[in-house]
Amino acid sequence: MSVLTRPHHPLVATAFGLARQWCAGREIDGHPTLSHAVRVAVKLDQHLPAVPPQLIAAVLVHNSPEFAPATVDVDAALTVWLGPEITRVVAAMHREHAAMDAGVPAVPPLRDLWTLYASAADKIVSVGSILARAAAADDPKDFWCGRQAFVALVPYFREFHTATSARLPAGLRDELGLAVALAESATAAPASTAAAGDAGGSSCPGRWGRAS
Repeated sequence: MSVLTRPHHPLVATAFGLARQWCAGREIDGHPTLSHAVRVAVKLDQHLPAVPPQLIAAVLVHNSPEFAPATVDVDAALTVWLGPEITRVVAAMHREHAAMDAGVPAVPPLRDLWTLYASAADKIVSVGSILARAAAADDPKDFWCGRQAFVALVPYFREFHTATSARLPAGLRDELGLAVALAESATAAPASTAAAGDAGGSSCPGRWGRAS
């Protein structure tokens, strides 16, 4: 836990333990789910020097609604262990992820700064991971043809960045903008062939194109 922001804060320690238990054995972007969450927390800390421990805790468990065992009432457990504000942020992030999965993404309410910060950091880490995997692929076109869900969401990432720019800290805004621009560039050429790859039986792995 030495890489975590405020590792000795009780909420952060509790959130880390819950995420480790509920998301064991699952992956996002080719990384263990908990590793992904830690990277998002570190990204927040880079851009928000006074990031509240509650927000770090929310980020650590933000994938729990998707990966926790079906026997766990995630909302109830998070409220008991971490409090209603953390539960609210986790639920808001889950709603955005579910909407992206359904092909009807929507920017979270602009008044909800904590969710905007967490969602922006999550996108930076996720987009960066997928771009790195594409760069390392033997055949980038084949890589993107298997990730039509991600390609289709790149315009939403731009929409999110545009809508939230005035609400995000400058560093977070700028890094997200760069990640989106790189995603636009990387997917522009193969986008026209991705649908053909799908029609030929190509599958799109994971949540909004991320391997899980």
